[in-house]
Amino acid sequence: MPGAGPRSFVGRWAADVAWCLNREGPERPIEITTTRFEGYENSCAIAAVDQVSQGYEAALTCTGEGMTSNERIRMEVAGQTMRLTWLNRDNATVALTKCTQLNETAAKG
Repeated sequence: MPGAGPRSFVGRWAADVAWCLNREGPERPIEITTTRFEGYENSCAIAAVDQVSQGYEAALTCTGEGMTSNERIRMEVAGQTMRLTWLNRDNATVALTKCTQLNETAAKG
């Protein structure tokens, strides 16, 4: 079912906690809902989510810069951190931190 899946990966996630304050530009959080994966210069529909032993894998249909592509990702969430792996990009991995009010307040500090 499109968009089905756990809420553990839903939220705003950033490679650097300071990015949590940004709403525009390349240094801003990725926003994930149960049906959407929104990043800088791309917008993706989550076509499917499957539970796997390492977390959850999702199939994305993305549009950006006038092109459409299909992506596969794995999301491994532990508390306030996520390991995001791009399965069809040679398993490139990014460590992300969940943007919360506490993180956003600390970043202003």
